[in-house]
Amino acid sequence: MMEDVLYRLREFVENEVRSGSMDFGCITPLYVYRMWGGAIPMEDIENGLIELRNQGFMVG
Repeated sequence: MMEDVLYRLREFVENEVRSGSMDFGCITPLYVYRMWGGAIPMEDIENGLIELRNQGFMVG
C-alpha cells in the first residue's frame, strides 16, 4: 500500500511542479489530501511526503 502511495505522490508532485502551479516546498499533505478528494488517509500522505524528502526527491 505505501509503495502505491509513494508512486502516486511522486507522480502528483512531478505534475504539479512541471505545470508551474507549485514548487516542492508548497506541496503540503493537506493540499494533496484535498486534491485527491480525501481518498487517501492524511497520515499516509504525510508519511509518503516525508519518505520522498528523505529519498532526496523533493529537493530543489
